[in-house]
Amino acid sequence: MNRNKRNLALIVPMMVLLAACAEDDPAPEGFVNGPQQKTTCPTDGAKALTKEEAVVDASLLNLDVVIRDFQQNHSDFENFSEESVEHMDDIYNYVTQTGATMKAFGFDEEWYAAAAYHNTCGNMYSFESAGVGAQIGVDGVPMQVNPALPPYLQQVSAGPVLEYGECAETVTALSGLKHFRGYKNALENVNGTKCPSGKNNWANPVVYTPGMVDPYLQFKVNGNGTPDMYEGVVIKKLNERCDNKNFDQWFADVPSVNKRVNMVFELPKSTEENNYFVYDYNSNNGGFFPLDSVNPVNREWVSAKSCLETIQPKGFCDIFEPQSLSIFCPPYRYQYASTQQDLYGQSTAKLCADWLNAGGPRAVNSEGSGHSAALQATIMNGALGLQHLRNYGFTMVGYTAFQYKSSNQLPEPEELKFISSGDLWVFVDGVLVIDLGGTHLPAPGSVKLQTLAQNNHGCHAGEPLAMYSNCRGAADDTGWADGSTHHLHFFVANRQTEISDFSMSLPPSFTFVPGEPYQLDGDDENCAN
Repeated sequence: MNRNKRNLALIVPMMVLLAACAEDDPAPEGFVNGPQQKTTCPTDGAKALTKEEAVVDASLLNLDVVIRDFQQNHSDFENFSEESVEHMDDIYNYVTQTGATMKAFGFDEEWYAAAAYHNTCGNMYSFESAGVGAQIGVDGVPMQVNPALPPYLQQVSAGPVLEYGECAETVTALSGLKHFRGYKNALENVNGTKCPSGKNNWANPVVYTPGMVDPYLQFKVNGNGTPDMYEGVVIKKLNERCDNKNFDQWFADVPSVNKRVNMVFELPKSTEENNYFVYDYNSNNGGFFPLDSVNPVNREWVSAKSCLETIQPKGFCDIFEPQSLSIFCPPYRYQYASTQQDLYGQSTAKLCADWLNAGGPRAVNSEGSGHSAALQATIMNGALGLQHLRNYGFTMVGYTAFQYKSSNQLPEPEELKFISSGDLWVFVDGVLVIDLGGTHLPAPGSVKLQTLAQNNHGCHAGEPLAMYSNCRGAADDTGWADGSTHHLHFFVANRQTEISDFSMSLPPSFTFVPGEPYQLDGDDENCAN
């Protein structure tokens, strides 16, 4: 591990890179610079490809996503809802070593008055004290019925509850010996890292917040009366839960509130997962930070994500600077603050104290008022600070189309498999199939395509896309037509610091070319009604 201390004079100019241009800034591993429709920040300047122009690589699956960057003082972000269950007053009244109060930096009267929102977040404390939220079992299935899902997806686990934490074992990594994180007791069918011995330095139950969103997407229609599957998709709030007061801002372009970047995610096939297309960023390989460029060897933050602006040479995306640190640093006198270490055994006590003294997780950079508290703490801690400086506050919408074939369901049915430490909702043909709302530990969710097909998912009367070509030939007694094309949307919100995990595994039969028209054709005669 590179422990050389950096001179302050070398660090400050690096921060200024946010406003500079770079000729040679490659996309971080796992991302591909590619064309987009209606792209505000295309990353290579190429135009959108047509089907005829595109060269399809069968070993890769490309997914179009929209990332929206937020500042951490947004009312729905960085609320420490789990800690507020027992430490609401401690946080509100906290005075830093420099005499500053958390009230001045966002944990103020407005935050305190939103206690009802914080207390509806499912976590181990709220579940134990008031039964808030729902636990996930060791088989990756919720331990209580979720009425937001269709009846055929309302499976219930017999438990015990799934636990996640820091494994007792260490592994040898590029930068030295390190601990890693994973599930303590997950069954083999659950995706994600599992602690080899089932022994952990710490492990907590996985609890999420169901029922936050409407189980049906809405679609804006184009001039020809057909729904736009990309720009026109709308997810709506169902219940006031887990700090979602301004949910209508999460997945929409809102000037002065968020900044948008279009990207293409590249999913390679994995021989370790039956040739599924896999995208996996977790605590053990650097985390999920699509708006940051990070050195893969020493894990230090390098710059904001690079883009090609429409009227400028290659430079940086129009996003907020990184305003968080990947450490657990609650704004109160945390009993383990002085002894905490990162996964590499480095003490993060001073880094956390410097962050809190500069204003803490909600002290962000206002236009023209200097850098965020996280950036100030980074400057004071050199390489250690850069290893933990990250952009956490963002949301993501992803889309792809896929073809269902009954022949692909043998010997095992195809599955959509996801893991997320932030809010996650997955829809197929506009109807909810995975509901993992709230800020939580990495939580798994999966659904079998055969189950959806046999139950005619998304093609029942009144469902959002029931009258379009995805439901041509479908019927309640026979299910989806063999060879029919269907539509996958997923929504993610990364609203809390320390852990940022996101992974998805999609069947090897999936193929999609970014830049295709994101709309359906109507078929009134042949579609289900």
